[in-house]
Amino acid sequence: MHNPLYGLILAGGKSTRMGHDKGALIYHNGKNQVSYLHEILRPFVDQVFVSIRSIQLPKTHLQGYDVIEDVRDIASPLNGILSAMDRFPAASWLVTAVDMPYINVAAVQALLDVRGPKTPATCFISPTKGGADPLFAIWEAHAKTEIETLVTNESITCPRNILALLKTHLVQDGINAKVLRNINTPQEYIGALS
Repeated sequence: MHNPLYGLILAGGKSTRMGHDKGALIYHNGKNQVSYLHEILRPFVDQVFVSIRSIQLPKTHLQGYDVIEDVRDIASPLNGILSAMDRFPAASWLVTAVDMPYINVAAVQALLDVRGPKTPATCFISPTKGGADPLFAIWEAHAKTEIETLVTNESITCPRNILALLKTHLVQDGINAKVLRNINTPQEYIGALS
C-alpha cells in the first residue's frame, strides 16, 4: 500500500500586511483563492485540506472544505504543515500557500514530475530568495521525525531553514519563476489583478 498524497492549502496566516484574509481574495473568474487552489490541487491528490487557525473557522470562504486547524505553538507556516502531519501521519503533503495566485495545473504537474519520494521534500529553488521554496513543495511523510528534531533541538521553525537542513530534492528548472510569487500587500494585489 502506498502512502496517500494529500493537498494542503496553507491559509492560516494573519494577513497583516494585506489587511484582508488572503484566502478570500479573488484573482480568477470570481473564485476566491481557497476555492481556486482547491480546484487546481484536487485532480492530483487523494484529498485536499485547508490549513487554518481555529479563529478562522466561521469565515465564509472556508465553509464546505476539509480543514486542519493549527495545533502547534509555532508562529510560522510550519505550524500548518506539522499539524497536518500530526493528523495524518501516513500521508505525504503537496503544500501550497494561499497567497500564491499563479499556481496552476502545469506547475503542480511539474512539481509531481520531479518528486523525489525518498528525499524528505521536493521543491523548486526560489527565483527571488534563492534556496528552497517551501510553500509550494511536497513534504514526505517520512520527514516528520527529522523536522520534529530540528524544531525541538534547534528551535528552527522557518520552513525554508528546515528544508535547507534536510536532504531536500531541490529543482532549478521546469517552472516559470512567476508561479512562485507571493502576493502580500494591497499594492501587489492590484498589480497582480492588472
